[in-house]
Amino acid sequence: MNTPVQGKDKVLMFRLFQDKDKADATRLALQTTHSIKNSRKNDTTATKDGSVVSVGSLETTIDIEAIASDDLTNQVLAYAQKKGLALEAWEIDFSQAPQNGKYVAQYGVGYLSDWETPADVESNTTIKTTLTINGELVKGLATVSAVDVATVKNYYRDTVKGAVEVAPIDETPVYTSNSSSTSTVTPSK
Repeated sequence: MNTPVQGKDKVLMFRLFQDKDKADATRLALQTTHSIKNSRKNDTTATKDGSVVSVGSLETTIDIEAIASDDLTNQVLAYAQKKGLALEAWEIDFSQAPQNGKYVAQYGVGYLSDWETPADVESNTTIKTTLTINGELVKGLATVSAVDVATVKNYYRDTVKGAVEVAPIDETPVYTSNSSSTSTVTPSK
């Protein structure tokens, strides 16, 4: 059976390209939507033998929307757009099981072309921006911190001060069989 992929399972992470050797990528907090668009302009030339198509180069953009916040990634994105700095971007796919602790992702480097912060009277302030990728997005495996994984998948925090976000206990039933022909359900731990 085919399982649909939900948008909430695909999350963006970013890093200034100039910081690739000194900082980990960070997740944009309060993401509401993003869309990846691949497009190319094709020119058609009429000839006596019929039309000939000249295929243009591929352009990839990522339109991003999030609720504005004071998180580091929000600040980094605004700074990168203002200063014209290159950004690394990853779209992490949490719908697939990790492979050796890493998640399937798409990666690219590009520049933010705009930065918009609409502030409607009856809703949260949002950010809207577009990242234009150099070349195209490529697939690979990305390392994601336990805190980011826990946050995306809903997290649990203990009651003591300084507690960190952790993944919740998995409550998925696990079917086990005993010596008889019946099976029992045992909650996983």
